[in-house]
Amino acid sequence: MAGSSIPASVTVSKYRWVILIICWMAFVVAYMQRLSIGPLAPFLIENLRISKAQVGLFASASAFGYMLTTIPAGWFVDRFGPRLSLLFGEVFGGIFIILMFTVNSFPMGIAFMALAGLGMGCLSPATTKAVLLWFPVKERAAAMGFKQTAVNVGGIITASALPALALATSWHYGFLSIGVIAFVIGIVSFLLYRQPKEVVSATPAAVTSPAIRRVPLREILNSRDLWLVLFTCFFVAVVEFAAMAYFVLYLQDMLLFAVVAAGFFLALVEAGGAFGKPISGIISDRLFGGGRRTIYILMCVFMVLTSLAFAFLPLGASKWILVPLCLFFGFAAIGWGGIALTLVSEFAGKEAAGTVSAMSSVFVMLGNVVGPPLFGYIVDTSGSYRIAWQFL
Repeated sequence: MAGSSIPASVTVSKYRWVILIICWMAFVVAYMQRLSIGPLAPFLIENLRISKAQVGLFASASAFGYMLTTIPAGWFVDRFGPRLSLLFGEVFGGIFIILMFTVNSFPMGIAFMALAGLGMGCLSPATTKAVLLWFPVKERAAAMGFKQTAVNVGGIITASALPALALATSWHYGFLSIGVIAFVIGIVSFLLYRQPKEVVSATPAAVTSPAIRRVPLREILNSRDLWLVLFTCFFVAVVEFAAMAYFVLYLQDMLLFAVVAAGFFLALVEAGGAFGKPISGIISDRLFGGGRRTIYILMCVFMVLTSLAFAFLPLGASKWILVPLCLFFGFAAIGWGGIALTLVSEFAGKEAAGTVSAMSSVFVMLGNVVGPPLFGYIVDTSGSYRIAWQFL
C-alpha cells in the first residue's frame, strides 16, 4: 500500500509494464481530446464563424475544466488509488467529447469542452501515482517519460487523421470517434489496473533519495525548489499549448501550406515531443545519475531558440528546413513534460505524489488557459505571427 514502510529490497513485478501501457493508453485518449482543437481549427473558424482568439478559447475551456478537477483528483488518488480515477476520467470526458458532435454554436462548444476537461483532469494524477507506485527510482524518469509520450502520440493521431476526416466527412465526426475510443479505454483501464502488493524501492545506493524519503506534505509545500519548478511549468505550458493550437493556422496563413500538409508538420512536432520525453528521462537516469535539473534547463534553452527560429522563418521556406525545426521544437517545447513531472513528483515521494503532480497540472493548465487565446489575440491585433512567436 502507498502508506506502508518501504523494504530494503523488493522484487519488482513484471506487471509494472502492463500498468505503464494502461497509463499510456489512458493518456493518449485524454490528449486526443485536448489536442483536437488545433488540427480542426480551420474548420471551426469557417463553420462556427469565430475569430482566431476564439478558437484558442476552445483549448482554454478544456484546460480550465482540467484545472478545476486535478487537485481534488490528486487527493482522491492518494487516498483511494488510481483505478477509479482512470475509469471516471475517461468515461466522463468521453461523454462530452461525443456531445461535441452536436455543436452548432461557439458557447455550446465552449461548455462541452470545459465539461470534458473535468474528466480529463483525473488522469494526470492517476497515471503519475501509478508510475511512482510500480517503478523503482532507477527506472522512474524513463517510465514517466514514456508515459508522457502519450501526449504526443495523441497529438500525432489528431494532427494526421482529423484534417483528412473533416475533409471527407465533417469535423463533428472527429470528436465522435475520439469520445467512443475514450469509453473503451476507460473500461479496459478499470479492468486491468491493480494495486501493487508492495511499494517498490530504490536500489541500495539510492535509499536516501528524496524520491523515497517520507516527508510531510506541509514540508513539501514549503520547498522553494518545488515552487520554482511549478512556476516554470506555467511558462513552458504557455509556449507548448499556444503553439499546438495555432501551428496549422500559422503554416496555412504564413507559409501557404494546405491544411493536410500543415497537419503533417504538426504531427512532426508531436513526434519530436514523443522522442524528447523518454530520451530526456533516459539521459537523466543513466548519464546524470538521476539528476533532473540540468536536462530541464537545457530543454528550456532549446525552446527559446526554436521559437525565435519560427518567428523569422521566411515565406516559402524549404520543407527540409521545416522538418528538423519541427522535430527540435517538439523535442523541447513538448518533451519537457516527463522530466518536469518526475522532478516535482520526487519532491513529494509516493505518499503525496498524486497531490503534488496535481499541483503541477494546475500550473500547466493555467499556461494552457492563458497561452492559446493570448497568442491568437496577438495575431488578430497585430496581423503578425512573427510577433506572436517572439512573445513565446
